[in-house]
Amino acid sequence: MAIVAINSLMITIQQSMQVTGCNLQSFYEKLESLIAIKEKPCSITGDLEALASLEVKIAEVAYRAEYEIDSKSIKVIRAKTDTLRGKAFWKLCCFLEQVVEHIDSIMKEWMAIWDGCSNIKEYLIVSESSKSFLAKTKMRQGLAFWKRAVGHIDSMINNWMMKQRMYTKSKDGEAQNLTLASTSRHSLEHENMMVGHENEFEMMQDQLTRGASDLEVVSIVGMGGIGKTTLANKIFCDPFVMSCFDIRAKVTISQEYCVRNVLLCLLYSVRGKTDAQTYVEKNDGQLADQLQKLLKRGRYLVVIDDIWTKGAWDDIKLCFPDCNCRSRILMTTRNMEVAEYASSGRPPYQMRHMNFDESWSLLYEKVFAKDCFPPEFDEVGKQIALKCKGLPLTIVVIAGLLSKIGKALDEWKSVAANVSSVVSTDLDVQCMRVLALSYHHLPHHLRACFLYFALFPEDKLIFVNKLVKLWAAEGFLKVDETKSMEQVAKQSLKDLVDRSLVFIQRVSSFDGKIKACGMHDVIRELCLREARKINFVYVIMDNQNPTKQARHFSTKRARISIQSKIVRKRLPMVCNNDSCSILRFVDDPSSSRMMQELKSSRMMEALKRFKVLRVLDLASLTLNAFPSCIVELFHLRYLALRVYSSTNDRGIDIPPSIARLQYLQTLILKSPTSLAWRFSRPFILPSEIFKMSQLRHLSLDWNYLKQHESLERSWLLRNLQCLSGWNPLYCTSSVFRLLPNVKKLQIYGIQEYYIRSSKDKIFHNLCYLDQLKELKFKTKRMVNATPMFLPPLGTFPKNLKKLAFTGTRLHWEDLEILGKLPKLEALKLGYDACIGTDWEVGEEGFPHLKFLRLKRLYLHKWRASSDHFPRLERLVINRCWSMYSIPQDFVDITTLQLIHISDSAKSVGNSAKKIQQEIEDNYGSSVEVCIS
Repeated sequence: MAIVAINSLMITIQQSMQVTGCNLQSFYEKLESLIAIKEKPCSITGDLEALASLEVKIAEVAYRAEYEIDSKSIKVIRAKTDTLRGKAFWKLCCFLEQVVEHIDSIMKEWMAIWDGCSNIKEYLIVSESSKSFLAKTKMRQGLAFWKRAVGHIDSMINNWMMKQRMYTKSKDGEAQNLTLASTSRHSLEHENMMVGHENEFEMMQDQLTRGASDLEVVSIVGMGGIGKTTLANKIFCDPFVMSCFDIRAKVTISQEYCVRNVLLCLLYSVRGKTDAQTYVEKNDGQLADQLQKLLKRGRYLVVIDDIWTKGAWDDIKLCFPDCNCRSRILMTTRNMEVAEYASSGRPPYQMRHMNFDESWSLLYEKVFAKDCFPPEFDEVGKQIALKCKGLPLTIVVIAGLLSKIGKALDEWKSVAANVSSVVSTDLDVQCMRVLALSYHHLPHHLRACFLYFALFPEDKLIFVNKLVKLWAAEGFLKVDETKSMEQVAKQSLKDLVDRSLVFIQRVSSFDGKIKACGMHDVIRELCLREARKINFVYVIMDNQNPTKQARHFSTKRARISIQSKIVRKRLPMVCNNDSCSILRFVDDPSSSRMMQELKSSRMMEALKRFKVLRVLDLASLTLNAFPSCIVELFHLRYLALRVYSSTNDRGIDIPPSIARLQYLQTLILKSPTSLAWRFSRPFILPSEIFKMSQLRHLSLDWNYLKQHESLERSWLLRNLQCLSGWNPLYCTSSVFRLLPNVKKLQIYGIQEYYIRSSKDKIFHNLCYLDQLKELKFKTKRMVNATPMFLPPLGTFPKNLKKLAFTGTRLHWEDLEILGKLPKLEALKLGYDACIGTDWEVGEEGFPHLKFLRLKRLYLHKWRASSDHFPRLERLVINRCWSMYSIPQDFVDITTLQLIHISDSAKSVGNSAKKIQQEIEDNYGSSVEVCIS
């Protein structure tokens, strides 16, 4: 975590420069050079305690420095005179100089040991058969240095020598990987039988045996333990496939690979070991030439199993000649990026999880087919198969345990209740080792992002918009001057998805971007285990003893995940000055009890003790007032609260002192979702909120703004990206001038506010938001409300790409203005967005629109042609019960890709199917139609 800590420190220095106006660039650049050194790869693995100890030291220094920088920067901001300000700045610079020197000295020590790692790594790959005096001398020198530096080389050498002896004793013709970790990794997978995937097998078989005469690379990608190797082995050994190829070879690359050993393995796989001594005497280039010559003799199939990086493919790809005889390479990997890089044009095959029937079939074959069990075991066995969630590795490991348990029904039920934890603790260590390879191969900045998933409850739907804000607040994101923090975060999430560690649960219907994600239970257990090893996370749960937990857990720099309804008694037990995050996920239906609990001063006093808190998410609790102690937590980057006041009819006052949270990036203030609009109380915001210069995301429920007429031009929310729930009354020029870079805006209020705003032409001020790309108008439902009127075309921001309306009661003809927006690509019309039963699209239509969603509209007839929507790609219709059909002329929209119909009249679905059929008949292209 050292790189993550230094990276977070760099971000803190960057924010300090913005908040204080002080020039700290030289310290930032020094850390930037140190992180470049630290990112140099060290490919030796083992028990490297010296390196690990220094990693911890670097992280501790960096994290402690963040706290001090925040504290000293606040003193600079609050200084009342130039003299005091200069003195505070001098102290900040002196402290930073000491920090950089301290980290630099530790880095030098780290580099000395790292050089030893590199030195010994160079000699470890020297063949044991090499007898040269120089090689032996260098080996002894390397070993001597290593023993002085770390003292753990002996066990590593013995391990390596053991692998070498295993290699020399392998049978003739057997394809074997010579890397340090390969043998144990695959021993479990090789026992797997192939269940299901018949269609996939036939598809892969067809790709390998038929098609173009050029050499093709076919890739299988998926998470560890999902059955990639098993499928590849089945294809490799299939009699029909064998008959199609003159030469077959197989090699496992794995994480720690040596090109020489890979070449030797392929040569032995093709020729056997008759020429073993000859090969050993050749250098790598000669081995590659020899392999090429052998493969040119006929049509070949090479299986490359478990490849991890693009660099590994680059190291060996030139060894495979293209002789135009339909040769094929079948590759398996956990990383989609690697698969796409190596594949020959075809999209990689994404290995799916088994369905329930396949899972039960595999478990049955492994357990029930070998012995006779009473009928009651079938039901428990099916529960276990279901809870394995389609991961073959989990099923095989569980089957091994059940076979040992025998016919003890109570023990079977115990396994059924705790499938994922059983796999991670009580069973063969190989299972978690296979999965852990993916974690240990992650770049440093992605490890922290991966471990953060340990904070979320099991089976919790994790929304991307929240996740990226939390990652940014924690300082996990790699500094990239060319991208925003949100862009870096979403790329990090994509990297985790590509590595098959996280799976996608929801995507945007507009552009297919990830909206929500999740994690397989077994991967989550791995995540929890790795997070707890380094005290990264502390989970408070109802079914655990909090005193016992706290006794065995250090909360230094920990993140606390509250998954318990009883907070007041449990939170003080883990109070520690170094805990940096508190997130609560449990909603308690007994609100009155929760109200009483949260009135307790003990709860608020406990919160005060978290001095370095960066994240506080209590949005699942209902507070009876805005806690005044929160404004003292000036390290906060993320704050989410749910507040309700039954005593103040006027509203919920947010104190002006909230502006003391100068580092706050995300502020979320919500009302209880169960309250009707008329019973909820507005948030009364101070004008000082515009002094919070680091704010990037502001999300509100019903709100008022105090003294907004006197906003100072010097106040500027330059970093604000997203403003949600903003009152229409405050869409004034004086407000919008302070939001120069806002990209997403949701305007939210009652109809009365919209009417007043329209009358006063307040929405004309949207023109001040030059960077705005997404705009939403949302109105609370009111009976017989007056329709809203759109502002003139020239007042809309020129970069607007997405528009959404809910409850605005526009006239259908008003939409003609929107069709003239030059960059509008998405239009969403929600409940009561438009009034009237007929929509006749204007002559100019929507020439740039790609996405259209109609939801809960009382629309009967829709008159439009393909000319009105020439670029439409996706059409979504939801709960439009009165609608008759989709315009039939949409058959001629050549860009159309998807029509999704849900909870609507049957005639709408029939018209969609008719359009689909005519497009196929007339143009030979296909349109996806989903009806639910």
